Amino acid sequence: MPQFGKLLLRFLNPREPPDKPKVFQTIQKHLKLPLTGLREVDSGYNAFTEFESDVEKLLTQKATNTLASIGLEARLPPNIRAQRSVVCKQIDSWIGGKSVDELKQEITHRNPHLEVREIIKFGQYTHVFKIEFATINMASHALQNGILCEHVKIAPSQIQQEKFIDILICFNCYKMEQHATKDRPTPNLTVCSECTGNHTYKNCTSSIKKCLNCQGDHRTMAMSCPTRKTIIKNKTKLLEEKAKEKQEQTYAKALEKTIRQEEKQAERAKNIAEIMSESGLAALIIILDAHVANIYII
Repeated sequence: MPQFGKLLLRFLNPREPPDKPKVFQTIQKHLKLPLTGLREVDSGYNAFTEFESDVEKLLTQKATNTLASIGLEARLPPNIRAQRSVVCKQIDSWIGGKSVDELKQEITHRNPHLEVREIIKFGQYTHVFKIEFATINMASHALQNGILCEHVKIAPSQIQQEKFIDILICFNCYKMEQHATKDRPTPNLTVCSECTGNHTYKNCTSSIKKCLNCQGDHRTMAMSCPTRKTIIKNKTKLLEEKAKEKQEQTYAKALEKTIRQEEKQAERAKNIAEIMSESGLAALIIILDAHVANIYII
């Protein structure tokens, strides 16, 4: 059963937010996408679509311009970003050693059907990098058919879908895996996720970044945050353990089913043998009776 889609539409100017009727009308009229619902949150509206695939229609350049005209901006959900992204591994160092701009230009040139949004390299490693495409379908195409880069084929076996690990974050205090924003214990708290100051991130003017969770010199929402990485590592391990446990349970159930089937087949064969044995004995008695009768008549 298809899942509904959900996307955050943030207010560009929280003091003059567009009302719901205007949002419904604009999106339906200009993007041909009737929403199924709008729910107001602190920073904007959660927009709901009939299908999860419809979310991408709100992330096109046309949609960006349309939403901006009524004071909204769509925020790309992390799960959609992950579905658009692939990790290329075991890459020849001649390819992997190129700059991000060179790779983006070359992949776009050699694969006209693919639009590269961003390429992310992992430190000094030249054998692996990540590609974020413009759509989920483009990522799926790369996974199925591979990518051509500088006359070198990056085969499907070298490409993996990026994994998405959902992290519970409170967008009021920015703590992770403790409570949702709606359940925040300090609703009147104002704190900046950029510098930890007592203002919102929108009003931040500080050039110094500081994390609320690990106190590091980066934004609280930075993907490189050690606290975030630890949470992702632990959740990934837990999911892998659950998947392994489920696989083992599935194997055990399959084995149990096979044993039951073999037992039933053995029981059936035994019953047939008994029937055949009894039938054979009965037939022998009939033949002997007939033989005795013939001798008596003679």
